Amino acid sequence: MKIRGVNLGNWLVLEKWMSPELYNDTTAEDEAYLCLQLSENEKRARLKAHRDHYITSRDFAYLAEKGFNMVRLPVPFFVFEDVGPYVHCSEYVDKAMKWAKQYGIKVLLDLHTVPGSQNGSDNAGICGIVQWANHPNRVEMALDVLERLAVRYGHEEALFGIEVLNEPMPSDGALAKLMEEIGINILERYPAVDKEAAKKNAAYDNAWLENFYRTAYFRIRKYLPVSKAVVFDDAFDIHHYADWLAGQKDFENVMLDTHQYIMLADWMHLCEPNVDEYVKYVGERFVSEVSYGQSRVPTFCGEWCLFNAQPGLKDETKEERKRVYSALAKAQLDAFQNCEGWFYWCYKTHLDDPDWDCWDVGKCISNGWMPEKY
Repeated sequence: MKIRGVNLGNWLVLEKWMSPELYNDTTAEDEAYLCLQLSENEKRARLKAHRDHYITSRDFAYLAEKGFNMVRLPVPFFVFEDVGPYVHCSEYVDKAMKWAKQYGIKVLLDLHTVPGSQNGSDNAGICGIVQWANHPNRVEMALDVLERLAVRYGHEEALFGIEVLNEPMPSDGALAKLMEEIGINILERYPAVDKEAAKKNAAYDNAWLENFYRTAYFRIRKYLPVSKAVVFDDAFDIHHYADWLAGQKDFENVMLDTHQYIMLADWMHLCEPNVDEYVKYVGERFVSEVSYGQSRVPTFCGEWCLFNAQPGLKDETKEERKRVYSALAKAQLDAFQNCEGWFYWCYKTHLDDPDWDCWDVGKCISNGWMPEKY
């Protein structure tokens, strides 16, 4: 089965840019400070309203009607109980499993955040902080959550598998090295509120991450049937982790997740910002990377989208925008034929800006930028 999926991002793991109204009356830029700045009653009421309405059974019905066969569901480390200011959300994972079964859709559970953050960006729950790997108790908490996900959902018919961790950023990884070369600092892009706390940030390297991955695999597999996949993020270094994963001969039913974004090429100045160059880049770089991964271990693209930095696009006619986005969609969908499939980021956003419609797969479909059926 080729994966034709979407990410249910911003439902149980918040990102401000996707639902800015949630952050009204606060100065918070991430989920941690949203929870800290709101009163206890307001925090719980606001989160409940969001979680109750952002994704419902009707969304699963829509996805099934469009032919999507899988969702990647980001879950936080506090999924099972409140931790610090965060509010647990396991009842919504339960609902997702029920709805997925009802509509014949599979679910990949993705541990998207860990205590202290694995990458310092907003998508890990707290900006500018990377203090997970150097705290053994926090590492153990992440492993415990993975175990509990396997115990609670391992025998669910709708479960496809469990992804160990989203977008770790080892200090000696390919992306970290490239960002250093061109002067991009992720912790400056997502500055910490608590500057004193940020002084305790601690990097981790590939060797540390590989050890965590091995430990996590066996902790998960102890409870997860071998028919369900254990998935590893390539940490933006597909050659390294495809080779590493292929070498783990005592692993069973594992897959590699790679995230391929045109906007990363924009950040790194890897191609000129116009549709023809993007299509060429995707046809060369994306195809090469997913093909290499697939040659070593079953590989899929867990995140991609149509967002790009082509200048003047927002001022173009509706027809020209459709031409550009349709070309980018076709190029990427063609590229991912060379692996096990893909998950679009994201299923939906709460944004009224047409320039950001390309992040919302429903709007991409309704605008004619992406195919009507899969």
